Amino acid sequence: MPTRRTSNGLFSSSRTFTSLLMTYPAQTLDEKSVQMRVNNTDVLVCDCGDTMTIDAKALARGCSATGECNPATSLCRNQTDRLASAMQAAAADGRDVLVACTQEADTFAQIAEEISTPAPHTVNIREMAGWSDEGSNSSPKMAALIANSLTTQPPVRSMALESQGRCLIYADAGIGGSAADAAFELATRLSGDLGVTVLISNPNSDLLAQNAPANATTGTIRSATGHFTSFKLVIDQFAEALPHGRDSLLFGGPSDGVETSCDILIDLSGGTPLFTGWEKRDGYFRVAVDDSVALTALEAQVTPMIGEFEKPIYVNFDETLCAHSRNQIDGCSKCLDVCPAGAISSAGDNVSIDPAICGGCGFCGAVCPSGAVQTVYPPVDGILGAIDRLVDTYQAAGGKTPALLLHDESFGSEAIEMMARYGRGLPAHVLPLALHDIGRAGHDLMVGAIALGCNQVFVLANPRKTDETHPVGTQIELARALLAGVNADADGRLTLINESDPDTIATILYDTKCASKTKPAPFAPVGTPRGMVRLAMRGLATANKGTEDVIALPQGAPYGRVNVDTENCTICLSCVSACPAGALQDHPDAPQLLFREDACLQCGICAKTCPEKVISLIPQLSLSDTAMAAEMVVEDTPFHCKSCGKAFGSTRSIERVIAKLSDHSMFQQEGRTDMLKLCENCRVEVMFTHNDKTLDVGERPKPRTTDDYLN
Repeated sequence: MPTRRTSNGLFSSSRTFTSLLMTYPAQTLDEKSVQMRVNNTDVLVCDCGDTMTIDAKALARGCSATGECNPATSLCRNQTDRLASAMQAAAADGRDVLVACTQEADTFAQIAEEISTPAPHTVNIREMAGWSDEGSNSSPKMAALIANSLTTQPPVRSMALESQGRCLIYADAGIGGSAADAAFELATRLSGDLGVTVLISNPNSDLLAQNAPANATTGTIRSATGHFTSFKLVIDQFAEALPHGRDSLLFGGPSDGVETSCDILIDLSGGTPLFTGWEKRDGYFRVAVDDSVALTALEAQVTPMIGEFEKPIYVNFDETLCAHSRNQIDGCSKCLDVCPAGAISSAGDNVSIDPAICGGCGFCGAVCPSGAVQTVYPPVDGILGAIDRLVDTYQAAGGKTPALLLHDESFGSEAIEMMARYGRGLPAHVLPLALHDIGRAGHDLMVGAIALGCNQVFVLANPRKTDETHPVGTQIELARALLAGVNADADGRLTLINESDPDTIATILYDTKCASKTKPAPFAPVGTPRGMVRLAMRGLATANKGTEDVIALPQGAPYGRVNVDTENCTICLSCVSACPAGALQDHPDAPQLLFREDACLQCGICAKTCPEKVISLIPQLSLSDTAMAAEMVVEDTPFHCKSCGKAFGSTRSIERVIAKLSDHSMFQQEGRTDMLKLCENCRVEVMFTHNDKTLDVGERPKPRTTDDYLN
């Protein structure tokens, strides 16, 4: 959801730092407690009332910290003076402060406000590590979480959205019950903050005029497009309520095709959602009319949605790399197929992404074969960089066989908290990493994580988001095929968890063992997703003694080569002009067709463009150096003009054209096909001088002037 632009204070709590110090006895500051420093950040660790076992030496060693780590017990209560002293000392020297506790972040920020220091950063080591059946062995994971949290994330681009508070509530009186009454009641509660209009479909005589709000209308929404602050609606049978309704609500004459707009759209109709992937459409809310709890929560959520908001721009799009279409021939549609929010549409040779609709699920970035769409919230190299830090720090602190758990910021984080509070918690070797949405868990991240040292990768999907399961599962299958090609796949290596019960999730994490241990192949996670996959796979092949240079992949994989029937290829080069990635190339000085495998996206445009239908696709990944260089596929001798001697095509193509046209009626006379053996210049000259009237275009007409029309 976009965040509001505001200049208000950060906290609603009235409790001050002074009151905290007065409530709890002050503690003498232990200098060692603030000396654990990582780069330019002082790190304070708290065992949360002695509920966690913390190995201070392992933490300091894993984080490459200077000074000693002396964990506190209650930084948010009776050791607030210790926190305050640390923040004051850090501020005086221009350092940052990190507190290993997120629950009390507001309290820490309030203390900082009272003593005029910057608010500390926070990181969660309690639910993610310490509160666990294996909590006594979780210090290496704590170190990893702390080290990763200290990395500065690149700023996120955003777009400004302005809401006037125009809210439309849509309900269907035909579903029975009190649908209209629920809509009217909700409108009354919201009208103090928003401009509310109620649209009732299938009205009946039970609609009492006295219950209706001032802006009551009737009609049926035919279509809905747009996004928060700019929903566009087309309404049929639209009519406004008449003021002279005595008992029942009366409406005027209906009109079809009425166009209107609103900032917020509340759908109580109970019918088919107005948008594909409606859960990801900001500003669109869908609630059952008989769910009083949801309606109350909706009121609290909708009321503040007026004013200016900042919406993150989740993806970057480079249309020059897009392989969607060429010359009206469809190619790649992977992003269109997986976008659950309907934010991507076809726009000629490219796709178009509406950043105002995009919910940042990450599916498009995960499946894009060319890198035209790249997720920037966060970028793939940033995610792999975080994985690299987690693994390195975990192992430096004494951790063994790290496993990676990719989860989203909402469902996944909540499930982990429930596991920690009421269940077994996370295993000590499982390193959690939150993504904005699980859709970004593509094969590039999975393969990269294995190469960087993760022995297992778990992907925790939200079972309520059924649109996530298949795309993520497809990415796992592709990753498994890649790993199998370098002897790095095994049972339990990659696991998709599609469960809602925290206890079941915990059982899977504890019980899923990997049949073997893969030798890592660390690499620098920089460049494009395709480039990083190649680096990871080449490294894994060497480390795990992979013997195959070519890895067979399933259909639809974004890597591969083309198979050309060289006997029937005429080297017309239509495929070269159509290839969006430059994988197919020609030679500037000779009739040759060249191919560079590492650039091939398997979009299929070349096969659809080829007039001879001699091209097919082979999904595979070649790890050979030759895949990165252009290889000659087919060549021919140049065909020279029979008049001037100029080379103007390949012998195969000219001979094929002559063969196809030899039976045509225009080429039955002797010597007629000889014109096809002439270059473009000589052919024009012959056409103007030939005695055959069929081909004779006559003299060039004299240009007309003004005098010709006046006289």
